[in-house]
Amino acid sequence: MKLKFIPYILFFLLAASCQEKGSKPDTIQQEYKPHIIDLSEAEYSEEPQLLSDFVESIEYIKFSEEPLIPDLVFTYPVEDNEGNLYLDSSNGIHKYTPSGQYVKSLFKKGQGPGELASKIGRSIFNIEKNYVLVTDYGKMDYQKFSLNGDFLGTEPYQLETVSKTIFAFWKNTELYSYIRNAPYEQHSKVNPDSLYFFTVRNLDTDSVIFRLKNHHFDIKGEVIGPRIAIQAAPAYRGIISDSLLWVKPVHVDTVFCTTNWKDLRPFYIIKQSPDAANYEWFTICWAGVNNYSTSELLNKKQLSGVWALKNGLLYAYFQGEEKSGHGFCPADGKAKTYSKLFKNDVDKYCPSIDFSIPMNISSLFCKNGYLYMLVDAFKFFEEGAKPPFPDLKEDSNPVLVKLKLKNGKRRYV
Repeated sequence: MKLKFIPYILFFLLAASCQEKGSKPDTIQQEYKPHIIDLSEAEYSEEPQLLSDFVESIEYIKFSEEPLIPDLVFTYPVEDNEGNLYLDSSNGIHKYTPSGQYVKSLFKKGQGPGELASKIGRSIFNIEKNYVLVTDYGKMDYQKFSLNGDFLGTEPYQLETVSKTIFAFWKNTELYSYIRNAPYEQHSKVNPDSLYFFTVRNLDTDSVIFRLKNHHFDIKGEVIGPRIAIQAAPAYRGIISDSLLWVKPVHVDTVFCTTNWKDLRPFYIIKQSPDAANYEWFTICWAGVNNYSTSELLNKKQLSGVWALKNGLLYAYFQGEEKSGHGFCPADGKAKTYSKLFKNDVDKYCPSIDFSIPMNISSLFCKNGYLYMLVDAFKFFEEGAKPPFPDLKEDSNPVLVKLKLKNGKRRYV
């Protein structure tokens, strides 16, 4: 007799379960509400910042001695899903094992198919699809290589009056912006960021799924020209986790985040001091209009770089050579000072960490709770330093430094 009530009991249990699940707040919606990064009172200090403010521990990886990486200023570290490491440098892309042993270079120098005459700038890695796009001097297309070095053809870059600048891949999407090709006519009114800061394309359907509109497009500078402008990166960008991407248009005071491009929400809202350079200031200076004296240009505080972490923001301020530096501001916190260096109070090796190069060229890389950066080998032989490897030499290739990030919780609003 009791058996006939079982279906009804199961139905009510299922309904209660669904109701309970439906009543729970959306984790993504709750966790990634906007937070304030307050830099309004941040000032330059000779006292170094502390690495322990956001770093828990440090790992080091030594790369093979050959090939020699020529210049750290133009070298970017990348890791694929198998843990293989890549050094994207001015003389090529070099592949290494997870322990730093050299595997191969992805292409040769030359004029033939699958060869590059002179590699230009930073390459764009699509880790999920196992390929990389490279720019070669004098060629109008991106050169496409697999992460094993196979030449896969080309993709268009320069189109008549504009250039398509691809700056990131994430979750089977391509992030790019169209930049008007120089030179610009004298006295023309130009906004260097165009109508949209960037566009997102789905690689499977070849369809545009998102555009971030430039709400400052009405701000234009009068070009003192004709001139050829050097464009900044379309946007700072990085990965917080496998499910979260952040992106920040260069001269906008908001760091956005997304989990799937169905929405793009503010992640960090940066509060700057009244004397900091704003969007209009950058646009006017870019156009070449000299509305400022030399002293005003040197003293204007410029947010010259950022890198978003789960619990705060690494930032770089430029205010002339003497007062430029880097700092860390926790989410919903207030930064007091920024400095030339971060004191390494985490371990006994490199006494200080200099973020100037990785922040200036945006060469940091984040994965699985680690922040990757390169440090010149000779830094481990300065006074008070200790090499992390017995066979490391001052002229060795740069060392990959993996900073394990602290996993504190962000405060909700």
